[in-house]
Amino acid sequence: MEIINKDNSRYEMAVERVQKIKKFYTAILVFAIVFGVVYGVRFFKNGFPQNLGEMRVSWIFIIWALILAIKGAKLFLFNSDWENVMINKELKKQNNGTY
Repeated sequence: MEIINKDNSRYEMAVERVQKIKKFYTAILVFAIVFGVVYGVRFFKNGFPQNLGEMRVSWIFIIWALILAIKGAKLFLFNSDWENVMINKELKKQNNGTY
């Protein structure tokens, strides 16, 4: 088991990743609150739409949701382990198969 050392680069990488995850969850929470408030006001003002065709979502929310989805995919699917593996492969190629 590795002893936690704050001067260790792995520790710094872990702290950075946790901070990115925290920012991502905060962004999702802000999105949910703003979306809920905007469409809650619309609901109480206009009532529930009779059919789904009348229910319109603003382009701002669609773009915002897509940005959050891309950030989430980058954060959780293409994490730093994947980057490290790719960097090591490229270094191996450049050194003709030897480290």
